[in-house]
Amino acid sequence: MAGYPLVLAGAKILSPDHYASITVIFQVLLNIILVILIFEIAERLGFSRGQIVAMLTLYMFSDSFLLDNSLLSDSIYASLFNIVVFSLIGHVVGCWRLTLLGALGLGLLWGYSTWTRDSGIYFSYVPIILLCASARRISGGIGRRLSCLLVFVIVVIGMTGAYAALNKYRTGEYFFSITGIANWLHPVFGIAKYQYAMPFDGDDPVSEMVREGLPDYEYPTQLAFIERLHKRCECTPTQLQSLVFRKYLETVVHHPVAYLQLVWRNFHYLGLAALLADPVATINQFVGLGTPVHHKVIPGLSIGNLLELQQQFSPGRLLLMILNLLSTAVAAILFSLFLFGIPYLVVRAWRRQEPIPPVLAIVTFLWFTFLSMSVAFSLVHYEARHALPIFPAGCIGIVYAFSAARRWLGRPELQSSLA
Repeated sequence: MAGYPLVLAGAKILSPDHYASITVIFQVLLNIILVILIFEIAERLGFSRGQIVAMLTLYMFSDSFLLDNSLLSDSIYASLFNIVVFSLIGHVVGCWRLTLLGALGLGLLWGYSTWTRDSGIYFSYVPIILLCASARRISGGIGRRLSCLLVFVIVVIGMTGAYAALNKYRTGEYFFSITGIANWLHPVFGIAKYQYAMPFDGDDPVSEMVREGLPDYEYPTQLAFIERLHKRCECTPTQLQSLVFRKYLETVVHHPVAYLQLVWRNFHYLGLAALLADPVATINQFVGLGTPVHHKVIPGLSIGNLLELQQQFSPGRLLLMILNLLSTAVAAILFSLFLFGIPYLVVRAWRRQEPIPPVLAIVTFLWFTFLSMSVAFSLVHYEARHALPIFPAGCIGIVYAFSAARRWLGRPELQSSLA
């Protein structure tokens, strides 16, 4: 997609030698704008300063610490995603008023975010839900109520349509993206890799080629396989994308249990917990991937590490392993509080026929956004960088759920906490 290359091109115009640093600074500035928005909204919702500091600390020292300092399209996409979402949340809770010009601007930001990561077009339901919710607060007829929604949607459709028209001019075919070529076979190969089923026993072109022999089912092999498939089918890239998409759908229909096993594996419960609330995992990621060290500096409490420790005992290494274990356990508990605690609070209020307070309504929306996007990626392929747009939602939800749990436990010093 052209979105990120355009950013890199702009940075190279400013400084051909230092474009990477300029790009990272730009990414950090976008993140600062997001942090300011979150701070304003959290104050409006009644979070205490301690809670706001906690949620911002979780966010800033989640895996965004590494990804926002990397030359990846995910950082700018995530920032644009969240600037739009939290701007609309601010409008819903009364921090500011969204005008038609503001809706147009947010539509441009969202449209550009889809130029940066094409999967963003699937998640347009997130701002649309917020715009529908905000329409209830506007007085007047239905046209006035839906004016901001219509402007936003028209701009986004216009930008995606313009990109498809550009592709028509370049290639002779209307299409928005062909990244699905490299993605739709992820779950099919994954099912075979983990031996949940054998999805290549049919008479389709993909199955026939796989049965000719593959060294493994890893991603580099998949890419080489797709190249060979493209040459054999003698089709256009869009036709190739349709071919692999049909294979994906066929696999889901014929092997539903195996597919659900893979979806759960992709969801990676403990992995998501580590991304959001495990500072030790963040340090290991940053040192291992963002520095010349290229390995974890805080070892985990694994059988392999214990065997190494038995051969050459080190009290410091043992303490680091215990620290890693404790950090993982705390992260899992906090993530579980968020994932199960928020719907519990909503159901409890509903059963008691109590009105849901605005703060719980917003946190529930953030919970829905986090879970729906995580499940959506798990249906095909889920990496840490894909979760970057929903880190703020998870961090805010964790702090809220933890505060509610502490109040439920009857801590007297937390009688004023939110819940």
